[in-house]
Amino acid sequence: MMDSLLTNTVFSLHLRSGEASRPLAMRLRTFLSPYLWAGTEDGIPDLTLDLHAADGFLPAWRARCTAPMTIRETYAIGFTLKVVRGTLEDGTQLAWDADMRVGYRYSTARREVAFYGDEATAFIHLIELVRYFGLLVEQAKGTAILHSSAVLDEKTGGVIAIAGVKGAGKTTTMLDLVLGQGHRYFSGDKLLLDVVDGRLRARGWPDYPHIGLGSLRQHPALVERLGRQADAALDPARADSDKILLTPEAFAGAVGRSPVGSGWLERIVLPEVAVDEALRARPLRGEEIDDVLRDPRIFEWPHTFVTSTWHGMPPADRALERRVAAPVAAALGTLPWISTPGRAALVDA
Repeated sequence: MMDSLLTNTVFSLHLRSGEASRPLAMRLRTFLSPYLWAGTEDGIPDLTLDLHAADGFLPAWRARCTAPMTIRETYAIGFTLKVVRGTLEDGTQLAWDADMRVGYRYSTARREVAFYGDEATAFIHLIELVRYFGLLVEQAKGTAILHSSAVLDEKTGGVIAIAGVKGAGKTTTMLDLVLGQGHRYFSGDKLLLDVVDGRLRARGWPDYPHIGLGSLRQHPALVERLGRQADAALDPARADSDKILLTPEAFAGAVGRSPVGSGWLERIVLPEVAVDEALRARPLRGEEIDDVLRDPRIFEWPHTFVTSTWHGMPPADRALERRVAAPVAAALGTLPWISTPGRAALVDA
């Protein structure tokens, strides 16, 4: 029996698995690393997750699942998740995805989920449960979730956030900094921000890379390292705006895994790669920073995501607001914000 507590000091996950589900548990732990690390058994975990093989979800439970529900709907192939739901006599909740052979048996009050699935088909369900519920817990505890990629500055060890709305060029800029300017990869599409000892702490969050072909084509060496996973980037019939999924393992092998799960935030970069000119950088003034902070699109609000709340586990039952905690907003206002319209000259040819 594998039994461990994983935490980032705010969100904690108690993970259990038997021998049959050990490969799925190990893949989940690798996916969450280094953003969740081994912790101590202090307090009650935010989520207890018990992994089982798919065959353990009994036919009698499947028969009770009759109410259809979409957990997540997206154009990314494989990430649209649908279940049918039901309830046992004692109030235990059930959900079953017949196509992926994934089952849930859970208690909302205790925040305990028995998860049934096999490594070949269940991984997407599993990571979406953990990462989206984790984000909801973070929001409820006052964490600000910045819509941002991020890198580590090799000289200072600090975190550089690359923030912006969808299509601004966060991934493109992150790859430029990692592959062309010697920075280290830190986080793919989200940063968790809170104030610790008077400083703004940034924690990374695991993601399943979904990258535009245009971004990949700027870095031929990366396409080569990714091999078959990036074949679409070599197809001239595919548009630069098309996106492809890369397995987390392949992406980490090609770009590198972050050496740490948290660091101090040093500055925020706001790219605009669609601007057709050479890259230029301009520091934002105080009132411009205030305007950006008031734009709700630069932050993410998990309480509005069905993927975070479908199961009803607390804090899904709480009324949360689209509001950045005052200490985080104040700290963000003291950091440098850099607008960078245009595209950098590339060295990864």
